[in-house]
Amino acid sequence: MDVIILKKYIKEFLYFSEFGQGKKPNSIKSLKKDLEQFLEYFFMKKTDFDEEIDYIFLKEFTFSLQKNSIGKRSLNRKMSSLRVFFRYLKEKEYIEKDPTLLMTAPSFELGTPDILSIEEIERLREVISLKNCNGIRDRLILELLYSSGITSHELLGLGENVFNLEKRELLVDNGKTSRVVFFSERAREFFKRYVEAKKIKYKERYRSDILFVNGSATRLSDRSLRRIIDRYAERAKIEREISPYSFRHTFGAHMLLHGMNFLYLKELMGHSSIESTKIYQTMIKKPLVIKSFQRGEN
Repeated sequence: MDVIILKKYIKEFLYFSEFGQGKKPNSIKSLKKDLEQFLEYFFMKKTDFDEEIDYIFLKEFTFSLQKNSIGKRSLNRKMSSLRVFFRYLKEKEYIEKDPTLLMTAPSFELGTPDILSIEEIERLREVISLKNCNGIRDRLILELLYSSGITSHELLGLGENVFNLEKRELLVDNGKTSRVVFFSERAREFFKRYVEAKKIKYKERYRSDILFVNGSATRLSDRSLRRIIDRYAERAKIEREISPYSFRHTFGAHMLLHGMNFLYLKELMGHSSIESTKIYQTMIKKPLVIKSFQRGEN
């Protein structure tokens, strides 16, 4: 395969990412920049694509980036772009093997794109209109993700009956294990407001076994959740891409910043290994200026 074919595949992949997956313009711009840089390196090496684009070749490419003093964050983003691109090529059967499977990402300190600042959380809160049921729903989503540390899968599977409003406790069942987590006073407030608004809006279609619903009164999908977060991130002028998992990572890092015990945080997040929890320690090596984070104030 020559440079022209590779260029064609990149163009096809970018089209799919934009119109097939609905990625934001900033994400498409980043993907395009990263893959075009890889294309330039490929052209410079004049490599036969089928035989030479393997793990070693990719390591050489990333090494060339590091020699140019690229930051860890930028390097990780470029590696991520290569992963999704080659996964696409493999799924389309344009290549037989995915050479990115053995790639490893650099570790991060605080400032990783997965950690939101208090100021960014506040900006997200401010851009959510509370004039209708969906706006109240979206605010509850933000407050629950941020104050409980649950995953998007766990969030979307919630019913109303698993909430203990008096104790601010939530029983989470991910299909494999169950655990009790806590949520903030803000989350309790918007839970009450959302349930009342939902009853009024959906009337006979109202269901208590599904907490978060779409316009058809059926369960909100993961794709819709991501679109909701993308929309508010854009309104809040958060230019980097964030996801539901960004709130989980933020919860973990902020809890450790305020002195929570590793083992207790491990239980709250449902990690099977303490090593998964300790990852957040690497994210808080630099100081964060954040306000009081007592239970009920987040």
